Amino acid sequence: MSFCEMLEILKEKNAGRIVLCNNGNFYTAIGNDAIVLNKILGLKLSCMKTGLCKVGFPINALEKYTGLLIKTGYSFIIYDFNSEKEEITIIISCLGIRLNWKIEKNKCFSCEKFKNKKLDKYTNAIIKMRKREEEEERKFKEIEEDEE
Repeated sequence: MSFCEMLEILKEKNAGRIVLCNNGNFYTAIGNDAIVLNKILGLKLSCMKTGLCKVGFPINALEKYTGLLIKTGYSFIIYDFNSEKEEITIIISCLGIRLNWKIEKNKCFSCEKFKNKKLDKYTNAIIKMRKREEEEERKFKEIEEDEE
């Protein structure tokens, strides 16, 4: 089993929650969780494998990102994977808003590896549409913050 498969199992076990687990020196989330964390915290998307996004933050920034996640109000759980003991333990579990929306098959179409492939006109159209939507969301958030 791979780290990615382990995260997918943890995600199934914790449906509706953002799931992160340490992978070396980073806490990592994949798929829909990665895309959500990119949108709400601005974490940079990259590829776990073609068509499956991941995001992460350094383990020494756990307190910072835990605080930011709590402020979002979303439910999340953070695991520690000890490869020597081959054990998984919960570090932090926070109940909040359950995620009930999904990105189609965990694909974001903006992964670095995906961008380097020759894209057809349909994929290009989706990429452009999503970039416009993200820009509109950022502008809307800026307006809301200015009004506060």
